[in-house]
Amino acid sequence: MLRFVNICFALALVALAYVIYQVKYESRALDEDIAGLRKNIEAERDAVSVLRAEWSLLNRPERIERLAKKHLKLGPARPGQLVTLDTVSESDFERARMETAPQMLAAPDAAAAVAGPPAAVAAAEVEPLPPVTVSPPGE
Repeated sequence: MLRFVNICFALALVALAYVIYQVKYESRALDEDIAGLRKNIEAERDAVSVLRAEWSLLNRPERIERLAKKHLKLGPARPGQLVTLDTVSESDFERARMETAPQMLAAPDAAAAVAGPPAAVAAAEVEPLPPVTVSPPGE
């Protein structure tokens, strides 16, 4: 009986040594993964800081003002253009339409570009799709 208990303890010791060996190498692999992730995190933090610096450079008010003057050709806001949401009514929309109507008549090419191609041209360019057939599963 004592010999059987000793054999069981020896087998348990071997099994325990094997488990400890596996856990040791798994923990080493996890440590390497963690080190790699830390490097990746640091690289991403550096990239984020570069992007933040670039964002602040691109969002300088004087740069935006220069680009707005060059591309948008906007003027300063008139006091009549500023309203609160509570005071907006349909008459405000009508007034805005009446103010922009002479500009739209003066530039018909711009209005056509905004409106898109005529319906006949748009319909001629669109090809119909082939019919879709759906077969039941298992066929």
